[in-house]
Order: sequence, then C-alpha cells, then structure tokens
Amino acid sequence: MFRKYISFYPLKYCFLLVSLTVFAQTAFYKSNLVFKDFQAQEPSSSLLISGNKILFSASNHKMYAINKDQLTTVCEANIGWKSNSALYLYKDTFLYGNDDKNGTVAQYDLNTCKIIKKLPFESINSEPHFVNNIMYSTILYDGGKLVAYNLNENKIIWQKNTGFGADVQPIYFKNKIIANAENDNWFEIDYNGNFLKAKSKSYIYIDSTKIDVKNYQFLTHDGKEISPKFLKKNKVAYSECQVKRSDNHTFLLSENQLFILGNNRKKILQLDLEAEFPTDIFTYDAYRTIIETQPENVWFCYQNYLIHYDFKNKKVLRKVDLTQWNPHQLVMDQRIIWLISKNDRQLYALDFEPNQQTADYIKAKADMEREINNPKPPDKKKIEAAKVAQEKYKNN
Repeated sequence: MFRKYISFYPLKYCFLLVSLTVFAQTAFYKSNLVFKDFQAQEPSSSLLISGNKILFSASNHKMYAINKDQLTTVCEANIGWKSNSALYLYKDTFLYGNDDKNGTVAQYDLNTCKIIKKLPFESINSEPHFVNNIMYSTILYDGGKLVAYNLNENKIIWQKNTGFGADVQPIYFKNKIIANAENDNWFEIDYNGNFLKAKSKSYIYIDSTKIDVKNYQFLTHDGKEISPKFLKKNKVAYSECQVKRSDNHTFLLSENQLFILGNNRKKILQLDLEAEFPTDIFTYDAYRTIIETQPENVWFCYQNYLIHYDFKNKKVLRKVDLTQWNPHQLVMDQRIIWLISKNDRQLYALDFEPNQQTADYIKAKADMEREINNPKPPDKKKIEAAKVAQEKYKNN
C-alpha cells in the first residue's frame, strides 16, 4: 500500500478524514498557557488522573493540578524542566522530577504541589510497585538500578545494578520480582533483595554475584515466555511494540497491527490496522498507545484516532477523530478525553458523543461510584441496577 509520510506542525496542515464510524466530540476546556518560543518547539509534557484532579506537567517548566469538575487550577509548581516522563502516584502525593542543581526526583503534595522531599536519584525509569511504604522500581542513579526504597525514611534499602535493563518494566508477583538485566536477560529476585534460582543454564554477573537468567523478549499475563522466534513466526516487530497486560490477555500494539494473546500464548486477534483503518495520509509520528483494556474490547490510539475495538466479535465499536488536536498524550475519564496537543502544547478536555450502549455503561459506572463514595446510606436498589447495566454492557 502506498503511503505518504508527513509530520504535523502547528497551523501548517489540516486534514479531514471521513468514516461512517466516527463520533463527534466537543472541546470544553483549554489551558491557554503562554510559552516562550524555545519552550514550545518540542512536545515535552505528561498527564495523570488522580481522583478529581488532572496532573499536567506542561512545556513551560511548570506542574499544574486541575480540578476536573470546576476546571480550575488547584495548585501549581515551578519544577524547572519539561519532560515526557510519567508521573506516579503514592497515596496523597506524586513523584516527578525537579530540575534543581542535582536534577533529582521529588515527592510532591497532591493538594498543594509543594515538595515534601527530594529523593536521591535522577529519574524513575519504570512504573513503581508499592508495598506499604516501600517503593520497588528501576531508577537512574549512577547508572541503571533496580531498587527497594523506603519513602518514609527517604533511603535506599537495597539496589542492584541492571544497566540499560532499568529501562524495561519489571513484573511484580506476590513473592518475587522478575527484572531485566540488559540484552533480554531476565532474573528473579525476592522483595528482600535476594537473587532466586532459575531453571536455566545461562548466567550473568550483577554486582559481582553470579545469577541465573533466562533469555526472552517478555512475559505474557499468565507468565509465558515470548521469544524472538515466536514473534518472527507471527510477523510481529517487537522493537516497535507497546505491551500491555490484563488479567486474561496480553496486548501488543505496533505501527501497523494489534496483536492479542490469551492464555498459553493462544492467538486471539491479529488485526492489520492499515487494512482496517485505511488512510491516504500516514503520519509516522502520530500518537500510538493502548489506553484501556476490558474483558472483550480495547481502547487504543492509531493515526490520530481513538478507537474502541471489540476483539471478541472483531468489530469497531467507536472511532473518535482527534486529527484536529494531534495528540501528544491522552487519558480517558469516562466519556471525557483529556489530551495534550502537539499543535500548541495546550491541555484540552473533550466530550465525545457516545453510542447508546456505551452511554448507558458510562452512566451506570458513574452512578455506582457516586453511590459507593457517597457518605449517606447507599441506595442498594440503585447500586444493583447499575451492576445489571454493567453486566448487560459486557455481555452485548
């Protein structure tokens, strides 16, 4: 298929792509931040939802906490840098970088945006796992490391040098951690920092300790190893893939396909995205990610569309055109899309028009959450009705 490759630049291109499955959307919020010329040249910002707040690390070197209901700024902080790095929540705080003289990660108060403490490392390289007050994660601190870090006492309990393996997300089980030690070598370690034996003839040295390793690309949701041979056989280019796991499925999203595995590596779906969602204009740097997974369907972004796909019945449920905003990052909050636009680096909130089935599901979910979180005695009839509506949505 012949494809044209283009990049978006603010106000320079405008394309209208037509589809019978496209749903409308309306922007009801825009941040309207002012940037210096040099600040807006590259998209360097990130988003995170936390309860009734949106955390927005903007390209003007500031962090904002925005009330989702009132659409007002709760607090802001001058963090001194701009970055695509993810924000991570911990109780009523969040972890993010701070461009002080040492360039460290800081822990911020979620309600005031003030720094509680600075952590003794440069970056958090993967999504952390918290057990009580202990954070387990990979970090950059005089090289890549896997660490156990006590947030209350602000000190590292143990650390293991993993080099570039620190850029790969570890997998956290109940009694052990499986982590990467470069070159697709994976090792097992317990939560006290003790290396575990593995049924393998391969080994490497970490911190002068000989440890057993297994070599594979990644693990599925049910702990099955995926090898380069398996991916090659299924014509999946892993270097371009985003991997996401649910309880029953493993999802891989590449530049041109959506690949879904069930238990025991069973292939559930291999969807050719170019064939399913053809376009004459292929934007090579368009935002591409898996947003949310559900038992029988998945939300993902592809070629500036937000797509809701039913992989059980192999059909498109929704296709939301976001070309006008050219997303840099996107998060969903029920029927609201929060996104950072590459065009102007601003934060937008969009309300898209749902089909009736999805509208009923969204309303039922919101009603149930409102009843559960309401301090007044809950209305059991309403909660049961909401549960029935959710089950009906899942079974249709």
